[in-house]
Amino acid sequence: MQPNNMQFQPNMAPMQPQPVQPAPQPNTLPPQNTPPTNYRTTPIPQAKKEKGHLSLLLAVIFGLATLGLVAYIIVDKVINKKPTGENETHVLNAQPSTPLSQIKIPDDSPEDILKNVLAGRTFAINPSHDEFITFTTDSKYEFSYYREPNADRKKLQPSTEAGDYTVKGSAITLSNDESFQITGDYLVKSTDRVSKNKTAVYFDSLQFSKAMPNITVALSNYLNTVKKPEVPNFEKIRIDHLYCHADYSNNNMTNADSYICDTNYSLLFDEAKLATQMQAAKIANFPSYCALKNSPYNLFLLDNGFCNMDNTVSSWAFVIVRTDNISYRVTGIFRTIQGSTKTPQRF
Repeated sequence: MQPNNMQFQPNMAPMQPQPVQPAPQPNTLPPQNTPPTNYRTTPIPQAKKEKGHLSLLLAVIFGLATLGLVAYIIVDKVINKKPTGENETHVLNAQPSTPLSQIKIPDDSPEDILKNVLAGRTFAINPSHDEFITFTTDSKYEFSYYREPNADRKKLQPSTEAGDYTVKGSAITLSNDESFQITGDYLVKSTDRVSKNKTAVYFDSLQFSKAMPNITVALSNYLNTVKKPEVPNFEKIRIDHLYCHADYSNNNMTNADSYICDTNYSLLFDEAKLATQMQAAKIANFPSYCALKNSPYNLFLLDNGFCNMDNTVSSWAFVIVRTDNISYRVTGIFRTIQGSTKTPQRF
């Protein structure tokens, strides 16, 4: 019999047979492909280590060589670079106000590269601008000229024509067969197909405002240098007419000179001093005072000059100018050709 306090147990599932667990094995690693005990291991060679040192050495040498090359390039391109003008301008960035002499032409440029510089520029013979050439574009021009300048400018209006032009190096050729040579900041006419003014100098109109005062100062310095002591001093000079030619066939000009200018100029004096002198001589006007034999101003009349009512002395001369496009110097003046007393034809 079962005791009365025995708890009723639900029907339990029949017990399943448990798998037989293998006997525990010692805590060992899986078997390795270990060599037999009598196997002799070959020692690791030192080549890899030495190779690493060699690579490091080669890297250092390469780095030093690279630094040396960079240093050489810097020295060659910067330190040893030939100096250029401070205001030098790249040809493609040049504005019409940039002087031609300050324009740098890059290497390997096309031979007509300067057409880009000429576009928009006007070159004139003198401030009156009756004889000029304007390059309206990089291929078009407008040309104002006298066929016979010496005669026509006194009685005729200048002729004007338009056309095409080409550039090759520093040479400019117009469609009317006239040609010009770019020289410094100006052009020199190299033909006389339409206008009989071969070798005439055409100044860049935007640079003429600088060239004219420089030539004036240079002429004043020269006249003061060669002036005789007995000739009255003048305060300044004024150029009234200027027509220049780069005519190297003239014996008065050397290859170092730039051009010869047919120049009319006036000498201006100290007005107060002159008035005192004229009052002492009891002469009312300057031309009459100059005509006096004892007047110091009479010496100007003997030297191709003449006295004016405005108290100035006017004269003329062929003036030889030498310029490097920065400084200007007058190296001489003349009124006759060497070996002759005949006055040469004026421009």
